[in-house]
Amino acid sequence: MLIANFVWFAFSDATATQAQTGPMLGDPLNQAVLAFVDIFVTDKANTLFALLFGFGFWVQMERLETRGAPFARIYLRRLAVLLAMGLINICFIWPWDILNLYALAGFALFALRGLSPRAMLWLGVPLALLGRPLVDAASEALGIAGPAGEMIYSESAVLARQWAYTQGSYLDWLGATADLNYYDWLASGAIIGWLLYALGRFLVGAWVARAGWLQRAGELLPQMCRICLVALPLGLALETLALAIGDAGLIDAPGWVSTALHAVAVPVLDLGYATGMVLLFHSRWRVLAFAFAPVGRMALTNYLAQGVFIGALLYGFNGGLALAGTIEPKQVLPACLAFFAAQMLLSHWWLARYRFGPLEWLWRALTYGTRPPMRPAGRVA
Repeated sequence: MLIANFVWFAFSDATATQAQTGPMLGDPLNQAVLAFVDIFVTDKANTLFALLFGFGFWVQMERLETRGAPFARIYLRRLAVLLAMGLINICFIWPWDILNLYALAGFALFALRGLSPRAMLWLGVPLALLGRPLVDAASEALGIAGPAGEMIYSESAVLARQWAYTQGSYLDWLGATADLNYYDWLASGAIIGWLLYALGRFLVGAWVARAGWLQRAGELLPQMCRICLVALPLGLALETLALAIGDAGLIDAPGWVSTALHAVAVPVLDLGYATGMVLLFHSRWRVLAFAFAPVGRMALTNYLAQGVFIGALLYGFNGGLALAGTIEPKQVLPACLAFFAAQMLLSHWWLARYRFGPLEWLWRALTYGTRPPMRPAGRVA
């Protein structure tokens, strides 16, 4: 998520003009970084994130109902807290926040929890694949997307936003970010397409939980191995072909072909990623998987911290480096890797001393209306 967010936020019209990013494409290393991110990361990270959200929803529901706990009240309050955190983040810290979207889609998933497993799958897959394209097409047909895009993505608008980000005050940043969120997220109708996109993935994740695939992973390893051996190379081949037709322009074909190939490649490649991680967890190399576990246990804290980190490099207020418009993909990628390595170390250190990450503790306290103990009762191996 950090790589996908930082690379494209720094390289897109959100923070830089095409006159600034165009010369960067003359560097083969920048081209290689962008191709790497497109093939291996873009849309794959948020797809896995969303699938896990849906999976976690169903597992939590089953556990709470087994204990006789009021699932509806607890989960709706949990989503409300997440929505509040997301709104604070998107308005005051990180303009590409995903938490507000996931909270809203989570309410829709809660409303659809009574669907049969087959209905979840048959509704989830079309929404995941077609939700955003259909909404984008409708927005174009209704003449909504054009005016909204012109308000924030014309060269003058990008330069004004860049000035606010690099030379203005925090109040200037707030105004520029409010405009970006309003026109790009709300007025354009993009939020509806992304809601359908997320909901479709949530439904598929909940279906996977109901099917018991991960719960029975140990006995399904041979099947997962076969799936991984097919899905990984197939997904990479499809995504590479989509890139060759699309951004790279190496193959002459209509643009919709590249879009369709990418739409198919994302779930195929993610299937390879997911089964590969399960196989890793059940192999002699499982220590590699355990190395990432504390980062996942502090996912909320680490995600919000990444927005602060990106801002520290791109923005100029409060001692920021003000690199928006000048930082290149070949510089962003190693910065992401270094910061994530630091987050891994900090997460290990923190959870060796505390039960929850700081924001995980706050989320839990506001959800249950209690103050859970922060210190572990005893030493945990």
